[in-house]
Formats: sequence, structure tokens, C-alpha cells
Amino acid sequence: MYGALPHSIMSCWKWFNKMLDDAGVQVTEENRDRIDAVIEEYISHISAHGKCSNIPSEASGQISKDHTLRDELIERLRKAEGPRP
Repeated sequence: MYGALPHSIMSCWKWFNKMLDDAGVQVTEENRDRIDAVIEEYISHISAHGKCSNIPSEASGQISKDHTLRDELIERLRKAEGPRP
């Protein structure tokens, strides 16, 4: 069984640490790829609609400030986390 990984392991998504914490998501070896994919796909989708930048460091702040986007991403992150032991 894998323990929780520090968010810093996900260095490309370091700008989303606060949202991961707010979501209560525990990043593990088992769910890391799913969580990475959720963040990447979410940024791609909403940036294509002009709702945020496609640059993760900028998108994080923009998503955090928009409660609708923030809540939507948090819900997706919780689903990507998978079942807890």
C-alpha cells in the first residue's frame, strides 16, 4: 500500500496545492496520474472557452478566484482521488 505523497512530487502542478488541500485530496502513487490528468484536462477545457489561461501557474490563480470553476475542479479532484482505505 502506498502512503500519501507530498504535493511537491507533482511539481508541474505545484500551483494547485491549495486546491488539493481544500479538496481534502490525498495524492498517492495509485491516483497521481489520474489527478494530473484531471488538472491538465480541466485547464485545457476551460482555457479553450476563454475562462482562464492555458499556463498552469496563471490558471491556478484564475480558477481559485472564480468560485464556480474552483468548486467544479475540486469536485473532479475528489472523484479522481478514488476510494480511501
